[in-house]
Amino acid sequence: MTDSHDGAPQPGIRPRRGPALAPMAGLLLVAVAIAVLGGPAVAGAATASTEVITQPGQVTPLNSGGSATPYAVLLPSGASCPGDTAHDGYHVFSYLVPQGVSPTAVSFKTGDPSKWFGYIANGSYFGAVNTAEDTGQVVSLPAEFVWTRLTPQDLFAHGESSATWEGGIACANVHGVVTDYWNSQIVFTASTTDPGGFTWKVVQSPASSSGGFSTVIAVVLVGLGLGFALLAVVLSRRHREEAHAGL
Repeated sequence: MTDSHDGAPQPGIRPRRGPALAPMAGLLLVAVAIAVLGGPAVAGAATASTEVITQPGQVTPLNSGGSATPYAVLLPSGASCPGDTAHDGYHVFSYLVPQGVSPTAVSFKTGDPSKWFGYIANGSYFGAVNTAEDTGQVVSLPAEFVWTRLTPQDLFAHGESSATWEGGIACANVHGVVTDYWNSQIVFTASTTDPGGFTWKVVQSPASSSGGFSTVIAVVLVGLGLGFALLAVVLSRRHREEAHAGL
């Protein structure tokens, strides 16, 4: 007979050990995945989407041109700022920043970009434009824009033969902080035959795939969560079988 006071387990009684951590880990990973897929945006993060550069007065995309080629901008239907100008102080701006730089790096507090450039329409920078009252919708985009105010020195500061820039339309709040933007990626190429010294073409905007990375992360997390849940089931069944065998 085993001494009940020597600290050893008695015959027929097994220590309790179960897969408690596995289901907890699985639930945690699934919860994180749900947050990635459908949770609210992180405070202070800007919402990115895409614009389409088109033929002026048309919805037909315009994919390239010279320094003097006019173009228009088409935003998604219902594009709007989080608030309006009349009540919340939001305004609409344009931007042109180097590749890989977010327009959130630019302040629009003064009504002009604090860094780099923007879109030109009717001979001046397009910015500090009012939204629609109440809805905050982006309205009254110019019929056409031009690149003629830019120079090769602006675009190719280090003597490159080509450079990629991110351009678009942005919403900024009363503090000049960008909250939403619609982006295009544009490659400018130096030209000895173009009157302005450069040509341009539109490539796919990084903003169009910004949500894809989060989705991939979420799918991976869901997979891991399900894996932990399956492991919990297997371990639980094994635990029950061992407990039954020890009776």
